[in-house]
Amino acid sequence: MDDKSIIKSYKRVSGFYDYTFGQIFRPGQKKLVSMMGCTPTDKVLEIGIGTGTSYKYYPMETEVTGIDISPDMLEKAKKNIRKYNLQNKDVILMNGEQLKFEDNSFDKVVGMYVVSVTQNPNLLIKEMKRVCKPNGDIYLVNHFSFETDSKFMKVLEKGLMPVSKYLGWRPYFPFSEFNAYAKLNVQSISKVNIFDYWGIIHAINTPAG
Repeated sequence: MDDKSIIKSYKRVSGFYDYTFGQIFRPGQKKLVSMMGCTPTDKVLEIGIGTGTSYKYYPMETEVTGIDISPDMLEKAKKNIRKYNLQNKDVILMNGEQLKFEDNSFDKVVGMYVVSVTQNPNLLIKEMKRVCKPNGDIYLVNHFSFETDSKFMKVLEKGLMPVSKYLGWRPYFPFSEFNAYAKLNVQSISKVNIFDYWGIIHAINTPAG
């Protein structure tokens, strides 16, 4: 999917996102932030911040920068920051595949429901690793297809692939193929949200070589 299709897709849903998809994704956001164990000194980057619904789960003192390529979603995020008086939280219009941050800028980097949406997942992961400090934490919340999934689910996901442009994400996204190029040093995988359809991946940003 190209960036224009992604932006167009999220423009359609931005007005009601918090009351629909936001409700579905909330348990995963809450569990992930709890797992992260953020401290007041941590600097966190969240890619795919959307409307900023995850921000209320972070400690007030933790500095979190959220980016997204959807201007419409970010406008909602700014309103939510003001509405809930969230401190040390900011949003920036930016493409996760082309991060405008220096190397080793963040203690923790999060990809929130974005890996199967972005046009080039490989570039996204490379950028996440680049801006994350050595031995820092990388987290992904996303739907992945696993070998243990039922045959019915695999057939369904593959059948939906031709309309992925309209869905705004890839229904069939095998983790084994993804990690063949991502080369994440995975520490844990846990299932979240309705029907355990999404997974939380925690990896350590192990320096190359």
